Amino acid sequence: MDIATLENDDLILWQEFCQGNELSFEILIHRYYSRLYRYGTRIWPDDAIVRDCLQELFTDVWVRKEQLLNVTSVNYYLISAIRKRLLFEKRKQKPFHYLDSWDESEMFICEFNVESDLISQEEKKQKATRLNILINTLSSRQKEVIYLRFFNELDHDQIAELMGLTRQSVYNLLYETIRRLRNMWLVLLFLSF
Repeated sequence: MDIATLENDDLILWQEFCQGNELSFEILIHRYYSRLYRYGTRIWPDDAIVRDCLQELFTDVWVRKEQLLNVTSVNYYLISAIRKRLLFEKRKQKPFHYLDSWDESEMFICEFNVESDLISQEEKKQKATRLNILINTLSSRQKEVIYLRFFNELDHDQIAELMGLTRQSVYNLLYETIRRLRNMWLVLLFLSF
């Protein structure tokens, strides 16, 4: 099933949920909980707080379901909602005198692990390890844009709104990040010969 079909299917489930269908709501929770949890732990690595925020998010969504009929992307809405909720919780826990110096761009914590069980050949494992090392040299802002674009498949406009950037800034950030990865990859290849 392609992404467009899945998103369309999710929108149908969302509309049914907004009209009170509990089964549709349960299916949406089942589809999105793990994805939102993984994203949430990259914003705030405290397991309990992320789970609490997810529970609050889904409770709030259920209570406000009649007001959410105009959602056009379930994926974007839920990622945006959990991000806002976690950032709000993070700000609540910071003492006042530190709030002004807190840099939101440094909040995305992510150690990418590109290796997977699907990689069986040693050459592929070496490439995955190299790519993992390169991704982890990126700034937190660069990691977040890569994560949102390629792991959560958000479009440029959604990423721009979510990260508080212009669409052009997202294009520039993605371009620079990919260019940096490519250049570092070439250097690694050169050094390995």
